[in-house]
Amino acid sequence: MNNIFIMLLCHIILGFIAFTPYITRKTENFGVSIPESLYYRQDFKTMRKKYAFIVLIVFAIISVLLILLTFFVAIQTLYIIYVVSTFLYLISSFIIYLPFHRKMKEMKQIENWQSEKQPKLIIDTSFRKEKLTVSLGWFIIPFLICVGTWIITFLLYDQAPNQIPIHTDFAGNITYEDKTIGTLLMMPGVQLVLLLIFIFVHYIMKLSKQQVNAENPVVSKQQNILFRRRWSAFMLITGTLTIILFLFIQLTFIYPSLTKYEDIAIFSIVGIILIGTVVLSLMTGQGGSRIKVNKQIDKTVMDRDDDTFWKLGQFYFNKEDPSIFIEKRFGVGWTNNWAHPIS
Repeated sequence: MNNIFIMLLCHIILGFIAFTPYITRKTENFGVSIPESLYYRQDFKTMRKKYAFIVLIVFAIISVLLILLTFFVAIQTLYIIYVVSTFLYLISSFIIYLPFHRKMKEMKQIENWQSEKQPKLIIDTSFRKEKLTVSLGWFIIPFLICVGTWIITFLLYDQAPNQIPIHTDFAGNITYEDKTIGTLLMMPGVQLVLLLIFIFVHYIMKLSKQQVNAENPVVSKQQNILFRRRWSAFMLITGTLTIILFLFIQLTFIYPSLTKYEDIAIFSIVGIILIGTVVLSLMTGQGGSRIKVNKQIDKTVMDRDDDTFWKLGQFYFNKEDPSIFIEKRFGVGWTNNWAHPIS
């Protein structure tokens, strides 16, 4: 039953996609760059509301169908249907986005905002000297938990049962394997891999391309710094909670009596991470755009227009840009410069 709860919780979080236009930077609308002073224009506000409404309708239809299917199909089949419906929902939300993107491009071409404002690119040479993320040293906490997991595994190896549960399917059927050093070190190994991934993402947040709004560069810089700090701190918390969860799972291998608490541990930690992601996105916005800072907008300028490098407003291709990681244009977080060989 816990697997169904986790699946439904993840599905509910997917509904958050409908509000993507509200958390992107105010210098973009549906993947098209605009002067920030135009963000609250009535027709743009109507477009954002319409997109959110349509995506929520699609989400509601899929949700109702999934709920009804839980009463008629086997859990294994429901899992397959859930995975397929998730991909269909993501594809649908992208298809719904495309007409809004095309409309914005047409409006921009007709109204020609660029001719009325001086395009300007702001580069702050002191930006990298700021404290952009939490110190990498804080990752010593999840690292020590990993080390502790390895030590506990070797010290308590003899106390572990001869059969180790390796896999549980959605029907609750458990697959066992004989106890060996290899099987018992599987979870500690996953811990280390995950820790490296979290550190890598932290690295991306710190070194990703600087993006400063030309209309209010000072405020934009402050917002972007806070944006990176908050997400790096959240990444540290997420990483630590995940490493703790795998430590607990490892202890259930050694002390099977702890298995009865496993559902509570998984559901709690996964729930905290998913809900935390949504709350942080809403409070912070892309690039810190939702962080309240006093600002004065210079309406005579706008950011340099780089729409030509954003294919469909979401995929960045620029061979002349040495940056590998940049902020997403539609959504929260980072994406790649897909023209870069490393990407």
